[in-house]
Amino acid sequence: MKKLIGLSLLFTACASLPPAGPHAFAPPPPPSTPLQVCWIDTGGLTTPGGYGAGGSTVAATWEVTSAALVIRHPEGDLVLDTGISLQAQEEQRELGAWKRFIFSQTAGRNVPRRNLKDALTALGVTRPKALLLSHVHADHAGGVASLPDVPVWLAAEEKQLIEAELAHPRGVALPAQARALEGRMVPIPFVAEPYANYESRFDIFGDGSVVVVPTFGHTPGSVATFVNVSPSLRFVHVGDLINLRESIERNVGKSWLMRQLTDEDLSRTQAEVAKLVQLHARDPELLILPAHDRRAFVELFGADDGGVPPCIGEPKRSGPG
Repeated sequence: MKKLIGLSLLFTACASLPPAGPHAFAPPPPPSTPLQVCWIDTGGLTTPGGYGAGGSTVAATWEVTSAALVIRHPEGDLVLDTGISLQAQEEQRELGAWKRFIFSQTAGRNVPRRNLKDALTALGVTRPKALLLSHVHADHAGGVASLPDVPVWLAAEEKQLIEAELAHPRGVALPAQARALEGRMVPIPFVAEPYANYESRFDIFGDGSVVVVPTFGHTPGSVATFVNVSPSLRFVHVGDLINLRESIERNVGKSWLMRQLTDEDLSRTQAEVAKLVQLHARDPELLILPAHDRRAFVELFGADDGGVPPCIGEPKRSGPG
């Protein structure tokens, strides 16, 4: 592993991103519905900081979470990503040798921490309105099988990826998880209306509280999700576009090694990271939340003491779930 980290640092010593192209900025309207959002830390690990971001990292270590977020809205509960499966080590045995190696260096290194279904029960979530996936990698789609009757929202391009995996597996998704998605996938109906510095969006509840934008590159249908907890507390969950929040301040992408092992389209992913840098410059009060930066989650939600998962915002006032 140390040799791999050294190789990654060598290739990313001068890793600054080119700037994103000029883009109009459409200020998001103030949210009208208070939310409660809870963090379920399904698994993780600690690894050298150079594994997470390009160049010379500020963080000596990268504290990893593979997380699910529960977004509690009066119209229902939404689960954003589902973390790592407790059966991931068994599920990876269906992969070919090369994909098993990649899995062993990425999602497969997670140590399980929480059972998604048990954590939802602790929060009082009986039936989510939907599952929303930032993308279909194993440490994001791992809990799909544990909620078999819940629809799964994902970009149409990501749905097509799973359909291709079911027909001719390449190992982009774990086969067991692809099968768990079959027949349940609902394409996100993006509309061509600007939001922040993005050209299209999908407002899930129609009130500006949770808005999804396409950020294709890491996988063909990766998305980012703006979560507006209150006018003064807003964040955007950016999936695996970056691994450490310091990438935004330092204007770098992920480490060379993580890009090579996990990004389906390297150049397109880097362009999307440049858009995040641009977004941060235009809206510095918006918190950018990488899906695997545990320190960023602790800063936002507080420490996870192993009891009821930590939450921010106001409990929902009515509705199913």
